[in-house]
Amino acid sequence: MVSLVLRRLAVALLLTLAPLAAQVTLKRGAVVYQGSGTNTTAPATVDESKLKEATPEWKKIQADGIDVDSAQGKQLIHKMNERIKEAVKSVAQSESRDLVTRKDDIIDKQGKDVVDLTDKVVDKISE
Repeated sequence: MVSLVLRRLAVALLLTLAPLAAQVTLKRGAVVYQGSGTNTTAPATVDESKLKEATPEWKKIQADGIDVDSAQGKQLIHKMNERIKEAVKSVAQSESRDLVTRKDDIIDKQGKDVVDLTDKVVDKISE
């Protein structure tokens, strides 16, 4: 009888503490493309500059010397960001990742395996 009570108490304690273990610590100002650092079991990162360089919008800005603060530049930047966001979302879902942040924005992994999805996202952008 006592062991049954102790087992139930242990299970209740584990269920109570489980959400606390499902978090990572992010830098202030972290860029989160997908998910939340407070409830993650499978975090990942991406190299923002490599993603940007893979987009046709950024390539056009660079090739044509478009000012990013001009109306055309702002439109291209907006399209680029949407393209990156959609590619990250797609890859994160296919890789079963519930959090994707910019590289180096996770400062405490809480023992979790953090995967770099940059190459897969670049491939998705290039499709």
